[in-house]
Amino acid sequence: MTAGRTRHRGAVTLLLLGLGACATRPARPPSPRVGVIDTLALRAHTFFLADDLLLGRETGSQGSATAALYLEAQCRAQGLQPVGGSYRHPVPLEAVVPLPDTTFLRVGARAFTVGTDFLITGGTQNALRGFSGAAVLVGSADDLRRNPDGIPRLDGAVAVLHGVARADVAALLARRGAAGILQIVDDPATFALYLASRGTTLTVLREPGIASSFYADLPTVLVGPTVATVLGQAGTPIELHAVFDRHPLTADNITCLLPGTDASRGDTAIVFTAHYDHLGVSLPDASGDSVYNGFSDNAVGVAMLLGIADALRQRPEGGLRHSALFLFFTGEERGLLGSDYFVARPPYPLERMRALINLDAGAPPARPWTWRLAGGERTPLGEIGRDVAAVEGWSATLSAATANSDYFPFARAGVPAVFIVPGSAPYEGLSADSSQALRRRWDRYHLPGDHYNDAFPFTGLQRYAEYALRIAEAVDTRPWPNPE
Repeated sequence: MTAGRTRHRGAVTLLLLGLGACATRPARPPSPRVGVIDTLALRAHTFFLADDLLLGRETGSQGSATAALYLEAQCRAQGLQPVGGSYRHPVPLEAVVPLPDTTFLRVGARAFTVGTDFLITGGTQNALRGFSGAAVLVGSADDLRRNPDGIPRLDGAVAVLHGVARADVAALLARRGAAGILQIVDDPATFALYLASRGTTLTVLREPGIASSFYADLPTVLVGPTVATVLGQAGTPIELHAVFDRHPLTADNITCLLPGTDASRGDTAIVFTAHYDHLGVSLPDASGDSVYNGFSDNAVGVAMLLGIADALRQRPEGGLRHSALFLFFTGEERGLLGSDYFVARPPYPLERMRALINLDAGAPPARPWTWRLAGGERTPLGEIGRDVAAVEGWSATLSAATANSDYFPFARAGVPAVFIVPGSAPYEGLSADSSQALRRRWDRYHLPGDHYNDAFPFTGLQRYAEYALRIAEAVDTRPWPNPE
């Protein structure tokens, strides 16, 4: 933790005063344009959630529990209802730590150290084991995804690939008989970011049989340039020896509901999702800061959901015709754990989810006008999002769903789901150079410097949230996906 950043007492005071203000504040007059998001509220939420007090909101930590309490309190303050009788959806987790004295990776004649030269990244109960076999070079993760038929038979060999293999690629390698996966990250800075932000502790679902969107049931390691230098040829013997210490963790998804205004539609929900966990405390940066505060990932997403809920309840009619369901997930950074568990054990039926909109793409420091709707490629929800953007004079492209955020488990289960990602075009009213300068100034993705700053401009987040709300409003009024 950085010396001098001790705002803990002030953060607690903000929590107490903020909750009182939310509970007693008179209703604002209706806006002439539905969907205006209160940027002062966005600031207050992110100020608290990204404070050092919460120690980076690591899944299962006291900081994460404090964040969950704050979110439940905000749901209560806004008059939102619990889901399934509770604002809490418990997620049974387990922390798994490789013991450094007995865990090693051997490549040829050289042994390498966990947490320095490599990380174990398998994230299911079955994947927490060692492996051994001859190296087979299988190309890059992107190559395998584009050409799965080109994967050779592995029959007990270790698949060596460049890049990170998510669940789809890892499952292909498992079906080809791989004993394990070794993923190479050649760039020293990128590998250092993995080491610093991920650490050696794994977090997995304790309950067996929950399908993972992010991991395959195959032991997997991530290695940096030091290991890569000895992997120059196929056939090199590789062995992972792993011994783990385990202990249970307590964590919750936070869920709340704004009932629909139309009795014939209120039993169906339009869903808004964001994760509230981040990376916790890890390696310090050059200034000595070791708290990974997660302002942009994803305190801002959480704040936008709360802002959307507030905007909806301030409408003269009291909300959407369909119910609005707000889901705040734990464990996203550890492999979509909270959302995978929700889909497996849903307190709200998946078949009653009309559409899902996910917010988890950072904090644009000015107004975006181009967007990408991940998951929108093969669903009418994507077309609705593109139509909404066109009405506003914006542009939206559609892409396939991938396991990069909490919408994916729902999309995989058949729920129409999109992840709104601000585009890379210059921000509205700014040149390309000015836009790039803003991005360079404020982009602190997965770094300790990603904390709240009074100077950060919130107009981009206001637009981001309003775009999500306008998509929801369009879904609410159109006869889709089931004609009414």
